[in-house]
Formats: sequence, C-alpha cells, structure tokens
Amino acid sequence: MVYHVDGKGISALEPASFDALNVAEADIEEWVIETPSILGEDLLVVASQYAKFDRTAERPDVLALDPDGKLVVIELKRDRADTTTDLQAIKYASYCSTISAEELQQDYRGFWNERRNEDDQLTPEDVGEEFRNFLGEDITTTEEGYADFVLDDRPRILLAAGSFGPEITTPVVWLEREFGMDITCVELEAHQRDDEVFVNSRRVLPVPEAEQYMAKRRQKERQQSRSSSRAERAITVLLEAGLVHEGDVVVFDPDKVPNDSEKSYDADDDFWRGRVTGKTGRSNNVEWQENGSEYSFTALAQEVMERATGREFNVNGYPYWRHPDHDMTLSELRRTKVGDIDW
Repeated sequence: MVYHVDGKGISALEPASFDALNVAEADIEEWVIETPSILGEDLLVVASQYAKFDRTAERPDVLALDPDGKLVVIELKRDRADTTTDLQAIKYASYCSTISAEELQQDYRGFWNERRNEDDQLTPEDVGEEFRNFLGEDITTTEEGYADFVLDDRPRILLAAGSFGPEITTPVVWLEREFGMDITCVELEAHQRDDEVFVNSRRVLPVPEAEQYMAKRRQKERQQSRSSSRAERAITVLLEAGLVHEGDVVVFDPDKVPNDSEKSYDADDDFWRGRVTGKTGRSNNVEWQENGSEYSFTALAQEVMERATGREFNVNGYPYWRHPDHDMTLSELRRTKVGDIDW
C-alpha cells in the first residue's frame, strides 16, 4: 500500500489498474525511455522497438545498457505478464548477443537524434563521451569518436509488468539458478488520488537469497578460471579482493563536486559520506550517512549532486567516491589494485 502524507494527516492511495487509467503499453514505454530509473536501477536507454535483426520483424520494447557494460533487453507488459513473456525476451536477448559496442552507439545516436531538433543532433564524439561517462572506466575512443569498449555478449533480461504469476516466476528462478541467466522481474503498480496518478516499481526477482546464491556461484567460476571479467560489478570485485570491506566509509571526491553546488563541501559532513554495506545487489551497495537509505554508488553520486545543485545528473558513481584508507577513488582502486590480486 502507498500512502500520502500532508499537514492534514495520512491517507491511503487507492490502487488502480493501468487499464482503468487508460494507460497503454506505449505510455509505459515512453516513461521508461525518459526515466529509466522507474525500473529501479541505473540504465542508459539505447533504443525502443529495436528492429535491426536479420530475418525477423520481432523487436524488443526497449534496449538499454547497464553500468557494467551489459546490454539489457527490456520487455514491458501493462497488465499481468502472459505465459510467453519470458520466452519472448529470451529470443530478443539471443538476437542482441551479436551487437558490437560501436553498432550499439550508432543505434543510440540514430534513436536519440530522431527525438532531437535538427540543430541539436548528436555527433559520434557526443555519443562516445556519453558512454564513457556512463560506464565510468578509462575508455579510449575510436577513430570515429565512439567509446572503445567490449560489449558483454550475454545480455541481461528485464521484465516489467503489472503482475507476475508462477508461470513466469518459476522458470525465471530456474533459468537463473541452473543456467546463470540474468533475469530481473519488476512489478509496476499504479495508485490514484483524485486526478493524480502515482506509479511505484517493486523488484520481484531475483530475491536477495537468489542474488547471494548467484554471487557465490560466480565467485566459484572466477576461481576456476583464475580470471575476472570487466562485466563483474566493481563493488563485487573490490569486496572479494579484500580491498573494500563492509562498514568502510567512503567520501565524495572533492574534485567531483559541481561548480554550481549550493552545499559547501566538508568531508566530515554526513551529506558527503557513505558506508559500504557489503551487499552486491544493484541498489544496496552503499548507505548514505545523511539519511540511512541504501543506494548503488551511481545512484548515490547522482542523488548527492542533484540535492546539492537542484539539477539532474547521469554519471557512473565509482569515480566519485574515494576510499580514505587507499586515498583513491573506487574506480582507481579497482583499476590499479585488482590486477595485483591472485584470483
């Protein structure tokens, strides 16, 4: 249940179906394009209704990139996910597995230029900078100006729907646990108060227990191969390497404070500090000392800067947080220290 609180008290917001609110799947798709965080994580939207597959007219609703360099195939259902939603998304993921990083950036440029004015078109250099900022790594550029990185060839799947039945959740859990497929299920809930509509998102799968299971499984696979991949989440790598520990305090990098910040910087001020939680999910890696809430490092960096300036940011968070014991950012820590670890 969602509640509204004002000076007169607290009142429950009435749940409502998207159908009753005359909300179409196309409307939800547009919400995701404009505000992908509605799905509960940091995503860079590349395209919608992607239609560049060979020998098929099928197309995923939204194609995005996550901060770990993984392609995310997003399938949306306004109401209850039907029995073929997961299979549909798996097909799309297989189609997308051969897309290169440069092709992805070209598609991003084409998609967003169609939504921009003719005098405000993105160049390859603009796109390359956007991807480098989002991925937060030391990435070079190609001759054309695009970001030069390797796109992971195992896309993630994100299913978002009004509700999920066991005909979806059961095979999703099985595919994740037995085959290591990365599938997330997010429920979108609508609530109404007078003429206002509120939308809440809630991750249904993977549950925390499943995340811990998969983290242990991935750790075993890394030990067997004696190697680590760039696709591993930075916080997972740092924790398992013993470079960062649960309870460690990290501080916002003073060099990254925006020039128009209305909040003065003080490394001892809880506003600029976080505590490593030791968790490796997508939105629970660091606790903001200011309010006790858990975030990903990216989400917290963006939240801090947005609170300090009143404007939005789209950055990767690891270069924005410094570990005082190492006197370097988390991005620098991974880049300079992990290579010395004997996996």
